[in-house]
Amino acid sequence: MAGGRGLHAEMPLKVVAIGGGTGLAALLRALKPEAGRTRDPWRLTGIVTVSDDGGSSGRLRDELGGIPPGDLRNCLSALTREESVLSDLLNYRFRSDGSLSGHSLGNLMLHALADLTGDWVRAIRQLSNVLVTVGRLYPSTVVPVVLRAEDMEGRRYTGETHVNSAKPPLALFWAEPLDAEPLPEAILAILQADLILFAPGSLYTSTIASLLIAELREAVARTGAPVLYIANLMTEPGESSGMDMEAHIAAIQAFAHVALSAVIANTAPLPDALLRRYRAEGGVPLVPDAGRICGVPIFSYPLLDPEAEMVRHHPVLLNRAIRDVIATL
Repeated sequence: MAGGRGLHAEMPLKVVAIGGGTGLAALLRALKPEAGRTRDPWRLTGIVTVSDDGGSSGRLRDELGGIPPGDLRNCLSALTREESVLSDLLNYRFRSDGSLSGHSLGNLMLHALADLTGDWVRAIRQLSNVLVTVGRLYPSTVVPVVLRAEDMEGRRYTGETHVNSAKPPLALFWAEPLDAEPLPEAILAILQADLILFAPGSLYTSTIASLLIAELREAVARTGAPVLYIANLMTEPGESSGMDMEAHIAAIQAFAHVALSAVIANTAPLPDALLRRYRAEGGVPLVPDAGRICGVPIFSYPLLDPEAEMVRHHPVLLNRAIRDVIATL
């Protein structure tokens, strides 16, 4: 463990990225060049939220049990050395009138491997070998967990889909069972890390959700490594409506019980057409209004992918920003 001092991007850093959904996949894609380089590669570990109860993942969870595979699949795809036909195959989604409609082939493959091996960690490792990925990937727990929340007006919500539509900010947020255990490999990676990154994504149900696993949260609090939050580009209708940068940071620090070392935020303006579309749906840009918020230094860069049809972090720009901030830690 580096203790958070004297870091340099050219060092073989041990880096842990925590989150879920498309946000963690985007962060891992940005970090992949550092983990895949020939000289002094970073030792990259992704820890993935597994509380999804909607779509293909939710259906498989209901029908087959186990943890939802969708976010794991997204992250495996992001970590493939060459995103080609294999990653396309992993993300292929059936479109038909039958029972397979809406299912991703990669979700089915992960469930099949977990069934064959009797072990989700082995299933992920075996599929990683087939895909030739860089880094390591672990679920936050292999116990099926259910998210629960209470808003400021006392209304309660059960399940990720319903929490996503709760009125923010949340007063209470927890995962059941309360004693869900993380994997020892994930805990060890956190305790040995030189740098911990919280991924962008749905504020509560992706970024914070993994940190509701008590032992995992405690490991993050115990490590001496700096903890960076990659801020969202936009608020999310429902989940973070009306929440500014300060509210995002306050929520993470409150529920994660950890002090952030820094936040990396976007300053690039959205194209007018994209901005109108997102505003029509209730989203607004998440823009820092100070160089320090909640006592946390804010590092601002143009991070928007100008070619994407949706608001997304550009992997090269995000990579550069992370490397730049590392030099200050």
